[in-house]
Amino acid sequence: MINKLVVGTRASKLALTQTNYVIKKLKEMNPSIKFVLKKIKTKGDILLEKDLNKIIDKGFFVSEIQNELLNNSIDLAVHSLKDLPSDGNSNLNFFTVTEREDPMDVLVTKKELKEKSIKELRLIGTSSLRRKKQIQMINKDFKIKSIRGNIETRIKKLDSGEYDGIVLAAAGLKRLGLEHRISKSFNINEMTPAAGQGALAVEIRKNDKKTFSILKKIQHEATEICVNEERNFLKSVGGGCSSPDAVLCIFEKNKLKIKGKIFDNKIGKYVSGSMVKKLGDHKNIGVKLAEQIMSKISPKKTKHIILTNEGDITGFKSLSSNDLKIHHFPLININPINFNSKDLKIYEYIIFTSKNGVKNFLDKAEVPNDMKFICIGNKTEKILNKYGFKSAFIPKRNYSELMASELKKNKLINRKKVLLVQGKLANNGFYLKLGNFCDVDRLNVYETNLIKNSNERLKKVLMLKNTYTVFTSTSAFDAFVKFYDPNITKIISIGNTTTKYINSKGHDCMLTSKMQSYEGVSETITRYFNEI
Repeated sequence: MINKLVVGTRASKLALTQTNYVIKKLKEMNPSIKFVLKKIKTKGDILLEKDLNKIIDKGFFVSEIQNELLNNSIDLAVHSLKDLPSDGNSNLNFFTVTEREDPMDVLVTKKELKEKSIKELRLIGTSSLRRKKQIQMINKDFKIKSIRGNIETRIKKLDSGEYDGIVLAAAGLKRLGLEHRISKSFNINEMTPAAGQGALAVEIRKNDKKTFSILKKIQHEATEICVNEERNFLKSVGGGCSSPDAVLCIFEKNKLKIKGKIFDNKIGKYVSGSMVKKLGDHKNIGVKLAEQIMSKISPKKTKHIILTNEGDITGFKSLSSNDLKIHHFPLININPINFNSKDLKIYEYIIFTSKNGVKNFLDKAEVPNDMKFICIGNKTEKILNKYGFKSAFIPKRNYSELMASELKKNKLINRKKVLLVQGKLANNGFYLKLGNFCDVDRLNVYETNLIKNSNERLKKVLMLKNTYTVFTSTSAFDAFVKFYDPNITKIISIGNTTTKYINSKGHDCMLTSKMQSYEGVSETITRYFNEI
C-alpha cells in the first residue's frame, strides 16, 4: 500500500496551479495518501533569452523532471501535455488526466486596445513559430516580436507597452483566473492549436503498477483518445514544440473530428486537411491525416514495406505498385524438432496450424491412409495437398478462440481423439479451447530461432523516409528489437496477438490486420493507403 507520493512539477504559477489541481483530484480518490510537491527547474525555465524556434532539444521543458522520475527522486510528474515530446521516453508512461481545458489560442491586448479590431494592431508578441506563421496569415503586415517567460511576466511586458498584443493558450489564462484579459478567441481555421494543448499529463515510471492503478482513477478517456491522435499526427510529420505544424482532435457525438496543418516551406503557406471517423474506426486517424496532407505537399512518395516473415512472400503480391516498394528481411529461422513417432492410429484427426507444421511432420511421420486432417488456412491445405492428402475442414476464422468455436459448432471432432501439430512457440489458447470438447494431444515439430546478427542492408532501408515494418509473429518483433530501433519505423501487425505483445513492449502498431494471414495484412495495408 502506498502511503506517500512525491509529485514533481515546474515552479511557475501555472504549473503549480495545474499540479495542485491534479493532487486535489487524486486526494479525493485516495484520502489516505500523502502527496508531497517538489518544484524542479527545467532548461526552459532557466534559458529565458533563448529563442524557442532555435531549440533542438525536444525535452526543453520536461527533461530535468523526467530525470528525477527515472532516478526515483519523485514518483510522478505533472506536465502540460504539449510540452511532452511526441516520441516519448521508453522508460516512462504518461496518462492524460482530468478533462481537457479550452485547447484554443487567444489574443490578449493592452487594456486600452481591447475593443480594437485585431487588424488595427501592429506589434504582436509570441515565441511560437506555429502562432507566428498563422497570425501572419491573418495580417501579413503584423510585426512579430519574440516573448518568453510565464504568463504573468508576458502580461506585464504587454501592459508596460512593449507589445500591442500577445498570443497565449486559453487554458493557461482560464486556469489562473485571467480569462477577463482575453480580447479575442481564435477559431480553428485562424489558429489551429498545438498537439495536446489544454490537456494535462501525469508521467510515471513504466513498471510502477501501484501508481498506475491510482492514476487510472482520474484518467479522462475521451481526452486521452483525442490527444493521442494529435500526437500521432505530430510524430508522423516529425514535429515538436518548435514546429509550426498544428492539429486539433475533438470528440463529438460518438465521432472523432481532426483538423491538421503542415507548413510547406516551398510555398510559404499551410496545407491543411481534416477527417471524421466513428469511434471504433478512429485508430490512427492522426497518422492517416498526416499522410493525407503530406501527399498534397509531396505526392506519391515511395513507401517502403519491410516484410520480416520467414519463407516466401507470395501472399503479399497484391502490394506491388509504383509507390510501394517491398523489402524482405526474414528475422527468424524455422528448424525442425526431432519427435518420437507415435502410434498415429489412435487419432481420428490431425490438425495443422501452419505450413511449417505440415512439412516438418509429414517429412518424418508415417500417416495411415485413412487419417483425416483439418488445416488452419488455405495455404496450409495447399502444402498438405502436395503430400497427397486433403483437408476435411478449414475454419474460416484465424484466431484461436474463433477457430475453436467454429470447430465445436461443426461437431466434426467433438469427443474424438485429435493430434494438434504446432511449433514450439505456439500460443496455448487454441490447444486449451480444443480440450473443452475433444481429447487432444499436442506435438511440437519445429522451433523458431531468432536471427543472430544485424543486417546492414536492413539498416539502410530503415534510414529511408516512409518505412513500414510488417511483423507476422511475436518472435520476429523480438528479433527486430535486438538490433534495430522500432521507433524509426511505422509498425504493422498480422493480428491481435502480435499487436498486444508489441504494445506490452511499449510500442504502438499503426495497423492491425483483421484477418491473420499475409493476404489479410496486404488488404489492410492497401485499404489504408487508398483512404489517405
